[in-house]
Amino acid sequence: MRVSNWNPQQWDGEIMAASLERLRKAAEVVADRARERCPVGTLSRPIYKSGPYAGKPWTARDAGALRRSIRVVEKKQPHGYQFAGNRNVRIYAGNYLVYYARIVEYAGKAFMRPALNASKRNIRNILENG
Repeated sequence: MRVSNWNPQQWDGEIMAASLERLRKAAEVVADRARERCPVGTLSRPIYKSGPYAGKPWTARDAGALRRSIRVVEKKQPHGYQFAGNRNVRIYAGNYLVYYARIVEYAGKAFMRPALNASKRNIRNILENG
């Protein structure tokens, strides 16, 4: 049997878009579980007014800032790759002001890794069935 005029590149865009949508759904499941498991402090404080770090915005604390910093991001591939565009979905916790996300994850109460482990069945279901 011979297939004539077969052009797999014709469907690459549709396949990639469907795959990315499934990856994004799976990442949102993990992010939601991470938000549920994320420890939330009870204290808030303003920016330091004195001392060596006075006026630095990262010295302030806001209860729940770590939970609010958990997000799903689609990273773009540099041009020149076979499939340029969005191909990478990541889950981030923390930012410039919430620099302690990694400290909490690895030295405090882990919340990202257990969320991933608890979501594996849901991830498999989303990726296989849409």
